[in-house]
Amino acid sequence: MSSDDLQNIIDQIWAGLAKAAGQADHPWRLPVLGTQGLNGPEVRTMVLRSVDSATRQLTSQTDIRSTKVPGFRKDPRVAWHFFDSQTKVQVRANGRVTVHHDDEVTHAAWAAVPEANKCNYAMPLAPGSPSLGQAQLGNAAAAYANFALLSAEITFVDWLQLGDKQHRRAQFTWTGS
Repeated sequence: MSSDDLQNIIDQIWAGLAKAAGQADHPWRLPVLGTQGLNGPEVRTMVLRSVDSATRQLTSQTDIRSTKVPGFRKDPRVAWHFFDSQTKVQVRANGRVTVHHDDEVTHAAWAAVPEANKCNYAMPLAPGSPSLGQAQLGNAAAAYANFALLSAEITFVDWLQLGDKQHRRAQFTWTGS
């Protein structure tokens, strides 16, 4: 592959990720996120919320009480997996997560959360807690207090185009900020 081909691929990756963050039915909207949790490897489906190609940031949201947060703090390394079954393109993106909570980053992100979604953070029980019956919602202040933003700085991308006769692969690595 030429350097122009590689530049085109990475540009298409970032454009596709940005589109996925704003389009609910995009195949990359719900990536799988791999982490090293407190008890070993874990994977989960996340909602891709925003993309900044200039700083190589992918963001998602979570409840600060979630069991994944201590895992991120212990080992911030993550691996994102995106797959589009129509185009047969797989993207793996590795990086390090920063957990933002009750800071200027979460304040700005919270303002963009639709009112209907804010109630997800107002539940009195932490995510993953056993519950019996219908949970009662907390108030808006409690909802924001539980809101956290996960921001991953991407340091490695692996792109794979599956083909009938031949697969194509490209890898990109960044060092430093």
